[in-house]
Formats: sequence, structure tokens, C-alpha cells
Amino acid sequence: MNVEYKLSGKSGNIFFVGLLLGPIFIALLAIIYAYIDVYNPLVYFTFIVFLGLLFGIVLIQKIVIKLSKCRSETSALIYGTIVGLFGVYINWCTFLFVYFRYHDLPIEFLDLMLDPVSVFDMANALSIDGYYSMFGSDIKGFFLWLIWIIEAIGIIGAGAVGGLIVLHEEIFCEDCNVWAEKKDVDLRLAIENQVSAKTAIDSDVTKILEYPIYVGANSEHIQVNLHQCSKCQNTSTIDIDLITYEENDKGEIKEKSEDFSKVFLLNRSVFGKFIAKKTDLETLI
Repeated sequence: MNVEYKLSGKSGNIFFVGLLLGPIFIALLAIIYAYIDVYNPLVYFTFIVFLGLLFGIVLIQKIVIKLSKCRSETSALIYGTIVGLFGVYINWCTFLFVYFRYHDLPIEFLDLMLDPVSVFDMANALSIDGYYSMFGSDIKGFFLWLIWIIEAIGIIGAGAVGGLIVLHEEIFCEDCNVWAEKKDVDLRLAIENQVSAKTAIDSDVTKILEYPIYVGANSEHIQVNLHQCSKCQNTSTIDIDLITYEENDKGEIKEKSEDFSKVFLLNRSVFGKFIAKKTDLETLI
């Protein structure tokens, strides 16, 4: 019988650690992005850098959540939203500072940070004529504001959703007050079909111990993911991913992974059986 694992919901020190480190990290990202945005002549490359900015915000979330030992999705969401909103504002401040200094116009960064009304007025003035072009057309007015709004939504979204992404299938040992480690077992098992495998896993995940080792090529199968506390080894969990394959536009076969089960608790004995199953795989190889 399965016992589902759930995070305790404790916030840890996320609001102390997060509000201490988060603004510093995101300010550094904003400075880097602003200089690339202003000095880089390739607009399309700036878009790639923006995606890097969003990834960096999610990475900040991971660092903060891990350090603060936050096990609450709600707290992570609230903190992430705060960081995202701050990220939008400081991103604007750094951009305007670098942009106007690039054009030899005197402006102080601290003045911008302390005067949001002036930041909006400057952005509005800049939108009238725009400052770059795409596909041979100047981007300005409504279209420029639309791009800025999409950027803001992306930054806030990366902050808010980032925490939920980081906490996905993360395991925390409350007894030892540490995060459990993911075991690098790469255990893959063959299945006859999705429906029967899903039914078996949802009723009793230990049933898949009877499944044969997957040794095929590019055929549907499941992957076993194991976590265990390295200190007490009493907090152990398992979750299953479904592995499928699809062909991309270039005709290449790519592996696709998706969640196939909830996270379930395992006792130490059963956990050891799954580790032993990995030994069976090594014997086959």
C-alpha cells in the first residue's frame, strides 16, 4: 500500500535568507542584462540573454530554498513573487542607468531606485521614438510597451513559479533537518503498456520490482527515481517517470520524460530492494 510523501509546509528561513540574498543576486543579473541589452548590437541575441536572465532567477530560487530549508510551496510562491516584482523594477533602473550613461546623459542609479515615478516617466518618453528596430521597422509605442509587459510577466513568473519548480519532487528529512539526496541509479524498467503500469504503480509501487530491466532501444518504459537521507537513511522515497520517444523536425529521435506517479515513501528494506534491482541491470550489462 502506497504512502504518499508530502513536504511539511514549513517555511524555514526563506524570508530572512531570501530577502537578504535574493535582491543581491537579482541585482547582479539585472546589471549584466542591462549592459548586454544596451551595448549588444544584435537584438535577437538579447532575447537569448533574456531567457538566461529568467533561468538565473529560477536558479536564485533554488539557492535560497535550499539554504533556507523552505518546505512550503506557498511561502516559496510569495517570496518568488516579491523577488520577481523587485526584479522588474531593478531591471528597469539598471537599464535606464546604463542606457542614459551610454548616451552621455548624467543620471545616478540611486536616484532612479528612489524615484519610481521618474523611472516610469523615462520609460514612457523612451517608448515614443523607441531605441531599436526589428525586421527593418522601429519598435516603439504600443508594440514596445507590449514587449516590456511580456518581459515583466516573464520576470515575475520566473520568480513566482521558480520556487514551485525547485520544490518539485524534492525530499526533506525532518528528523535530520537536511535535504535528502537523489540516488544516481538510472534504473529503467520495461512495461507492457501505460495503463497497466499506471494501475500497478498507483495501487502498490513495489509491484514494479517484478518488472524486467529495460534493455531495449527507443521504446516506451519507466524510470525509477530514488531519494534517501544520507544521515539516518530512514527517509526514503520513490517516484516514477514515463520515458517516451519522439521525432523532431530534423528527423532525430529525442527522449521525453514526464511524471508518471506521485512521490511515495519507502521503508529501508524496500528501498534496498530497488538498489539491488540496479545491480541486476549491471549484471546484464
